[in-house]
Amino acid sequence: MGYWITAALLVVFGFLTGFSIGAPFLLEGLVMVLVGPVRRRARIFWPAMVVVPAFTLGYVLVAPLTCTSGAGASTGAAAGAGDLSTTTCSSLLGGPYAGTGIYNPPLEPALRVGLAAAGGAAAVTFVLVSLARTRRASGG
Repeated sequence: MGYWITAALLVVFGFLTGFSIGAPFLLEGLVMVLVGPVRRRARIFWPAMVVVPAFTLGYVLVAPLTCTSGAGASTGAAAGAGDLSTTTCSSLLGGPYAGTGIYNPPLEPALRVGLAAAGGAAAVTFVLVSLARTRRASGG
């Protein structure tokens, strides 16, 4: 019963705080609901459970978080006419994103890293659970 209450609380908390920190909680709660019927099958359950935190961590590490803007080179004949501003954004890992004018940094690299982290974490978890099961079955 505690499992289902935890899943419900995560879904409700994630829904209520969806515009700030709620998305990972909502997704984790939904994953818990989806894999709940097979939660006794560790080789299915645990890889599914690590996908959302791994994706979130990978995404947050690479996504552009802080941006600064400054004056760029003049493009017009007269000084000050047609100045382009330069926007530079960085992530937690320090990867630079830069552009001129009205610039919105791309989120695709963060999505790719998040998906790779999720897939890698699920694969590693599957292997570790399988190895633990094999050791337990062999008595070692």
